[in-house]
Amino acid sequence: MFPSLARILVVLPLAAGLTHAHAQAPALASDNLATFKGAKKVVVDHFGVEFITTLKARGQGGGSSANIDAKLEGVSDAAMQALTDRAYQDTVTALTQAGFEVVPADELQAQPLYQSLMAKVAHDAPYVVDDTGAYSRIFAPAGMKAVFKSGADNRGTMGDRMDAFNSKYQGEFSDVAKGLGVYLVRFHYLASFGSTTSSKGFLSSFTGKARAAVETGPTLMAKSTLVQVISHEGARIFASSPRGGNANIWLENPLVVKADGFALEDTTTEESKRSDGVANALSVGLNLLTGGRGASQTSNKTMVVRLTEDNFNESYLRMIGQARDAFVEKLVAAR
Repeated sequence: MFPSLARILVVLPLAAGLTHAHAQAPALASDNLATFKGAKKVVVDHFGVEFITTLKARGQGGGSSANIDAKLEGVSDAAMQALTDRAYQDTVTALTQAGFEVVPADELQAQPLYQSLMAKVAHDAPYVVDDTGAYSRIFAPAGMKAVFKSGADNRGTMGDRMDAFNSKYQGEFSDVAKGLGVYLVRFHYLASFGSTTSSKGFLSSFTGKARAAVETGPTLMAKSTLVQVISHEGARIFASSPRGGNANIWLENPLVVKADGFALEDTTTEESKRSDGVANALSVGLNLLTGGRGASQTSNKTMVVRLTEDNFNESYLRMIGQARDAFVEKLVAAR
């Protein structure tokens, strides 16, 4: 496998049955959109672009392990903030052009109950999310707070997930929306420079094979790229929506766009390679002495994707724009 393919694999040895995302048109799923019926006035009260800056591929099988940490470099915080601000303004424009009256967010932020609720669920931006699959930061438009949104993938801390799904908070947000005669519409994009695959489960354990892979390219991650609607319906229907809110639209499959410049560079240190080599040699020797069935093997790699900010802006805005247009179209059809 050649580096020019922008894909690096760690295989110990090859495991079957692993797939990854391919470029495709936005595929959306939704729930409870009937609660958006009749919506004319909306407020974009949450808007977040969550940038994954480290991908963590972790493969296991029969005692063997294959690990890759791939990092995004070359893109400053200022560039990520500017892109978030631009994506937000483009969203307001798209909603306005679609016939919605978009009420300024500061009218909502002046409400005491809303201020109290946001103090419980919101964070200063950028807000860090660091878990077993990725390291990311949520950026919000200037003047807004960052709010964590999770799909069905157990991302973030337990506290993050509890806040994201807390029906009591959502019911109180609904009271605010009803009082102002608006619908709260919340956009969250989980944006990455690639995706990972890894070996796991019964087959890998049975065969003793471990595999980890990173494939690069601008990607919006499924499930956690979503639009949440808070309507006037109150808390009574929240139990039917596992994502919180009265209604949700989410990206069902990863959205990948084609772009140049997304190439992986191997930055694994010689010390790390030697360490893996020694550990693997000891495992082979011990296996021979004890007559075991197979030696465990370990591989740890570090990689980097270096982007120019022009390349980053063009590809990420194009990707987010495709999802935004699909989301707005869905909202128009539901109102």
